[in-house]
Amino acid sequence: MTRGRLALTAIAGLAVFLAVLFFYLPASWFRSYLPPPAACTDIGGPVWAGECIGLAVQGARLGDATWNLAARGALRGRLVGDADLRGALAQAHAEFDLSFKGAGELRNIKARFPLDPAFLPQFPPDQRGQISVDLKRAVMANRSVAQLEGSIELRDFRQVTPRPIEFGSYRVTFDGKAQPDGKVLGQVTDVGGPFRIEGTLVLTPPNKYEFQGFITGRTADAERFIRQEIPYARPDASGRTPFPIEGTY
Repeated sequence: MTRGRLALTAIAGLAVFLAVLFFYLPASWFRSYLPPPAACTDIGGPVWAGECIGLAVQGARLGDATWNLAARGALRGRLVGDADLRGALAQAHAEFDLSFKGAGELRNIKARFPLDPAFLPQFPPDQRGQISVDLKRAVMANRSVAQLEGSIELRDFRQVTPRPIEFGSYRVTFDGKAQPDGKVLGQVTDVGGPFRIEGTLVLTPPNKYEFQGFITGRTADAERFIRQEIPYARPDASGRTPFPIEGTY
């Protein structure tokens, strides 16, 4: 075999080796690249179709996560694929097409998890409920949410201490439209319970939220609670009490 043919054979063999290595890279090799709040008990499979056993984020044990990534997408500098989470308390699924900097879209986002500090220690210790997410699309830009289409529900919301109170269930619906100022708008309504709520939720990049709307009690106890907890507000002519809330997430 001539030196030229030997060199071509060696190059071809190296190319095959690199191709196999690229498509079957062990996911465990990238354990150190997990962001600090996240950790896995074990990582298995190739990086393009792997699994994280015992996923924990900021001390919350979420369950087992699996993902499928398109290797060709990575060659274009993008993460394209889907991911699933299965746990005793939480389930989630999402499809995504994102740049390595986090800009792009997430689609068919479905999730269900409890509002409970036993699940996520950062949740309020005196409140409980069930959160359900059903979003057709979420557009990400500049590391923040730019558009949302779909709904998020808070079911069976209640206070457990110091005095048990049932608040009911609520839904925020996003129409998917982009706003000129970059804000995301969602319409908030109740879906049963002692309080009637209606208004608009405004998400302002990067992490501010504001609710402007009204609350009305459906029972005498609910009206009494409103008077006690929002003493600075006065009902309008139709009996609705202004109920502004703002903060960060």
